[in-house]
Amino acid sequence: MADAEAELVRFGDVYGPFVIGMMIGCFLFGITISQVVIYLRRYRQDKLFVRMGVWGSFILDTFHFAMVAEVVHYWYIICRRPEKHRGLLDFHWSLGASIIATYLITSCVQGLYIMRVYMLSGNMKLVYFLSSLSLLQLVFGFVLWGDLTVQHLLSAVHEQMGQIGGSIELAATSICDIAISISLWFHLHRNRSGFARTETVVKKLILYTVNIGLLTSGASSLTLILWLALPQNFGFISLTLIRSKLYVNSLLVTLNYRKTARAILNEGGQTQGTTSRFFQDLDENIQLHQFSKGTDIQHAEYMVDP
Repeated sequence: MADAEAELVRFGDVYGPFVIGMMIGCFLFGITISQVVIYLRRYRQDKLFVRMGVWGSFILDTFHFAMVAEVVHYWYIICRRPEKHRGLLDFHWSLGASIIATYLITSCVQGLYIMRVYMLSGNMKLVYFLSSLSLLQLVFGFVLWGDLTVQHLLSAVHEQMGQIGGSIELAATSICDIAISISLWFHLHRNRSGFARTETVVKKLILYTVNIGLLTSGASSLTLILWLALPQNFGFISLTLIRSKLYVNSLLVTLNYRKTARAILNEGGQTQGTTSRFFQDLDENIQLHQFSKGTDIQHAEYMVDP
């Protein structure tokens, strides 16, 4: 009995990080909703795969939020009853569902970024490399989830199979995010035109790309560090709960920036209706248009049909 109580006290370390992650996640989910509303108002004519990616990510993130709420209900209401205290040690199904949602959101968002890398670079070898990393995180994420589900114990996350699955998943996620950011930065930088307005847009795109890449890869890397450095601690849970929100918001911020970019490019009434070639993978009804020398848009640009 004493051992069981001691174990429950040790597992009390889970709930502090969980509450912190849940509160930050609620805040980020509110931002996600506002970003989705902005996207739906501005970009109803986006390509189908982009709209599906946004809707898929948002639905999965909403599902993730609901599953975290169910974990709260189970831990803080159901398990308060003395006869249910042992349930605090279990790997509850809703926690597993939230983990799966995080892995799927990560792959979905990384897939859209990989598509951007391909449209900018045309390098299939790079695309295969990035896709392999994204797939690797998904596969080993499911390995971790499967092990926890079979053992049905939260403590299994620190056992050998859990350590292997979680470590590879987090490492693959971090490397993939960093590689995507470097690839986008390199190809955006390489295609700079030297014209003032285009330079302004590209510099902001590069800034967004680097910052977003640092945010998502930083969260995954810090989770991995906490995972490995504190093998008997659950401090990593806070970051695990907000990772999905960071990915969805990073995607939506990138998509919603397009209107601002067009406004900069179209400033002064010139080249009305144009968009930078750097958004060619995201815009619908795009056709090649040649501009004369001297314009502030690169001569090989893409025009969006009104």
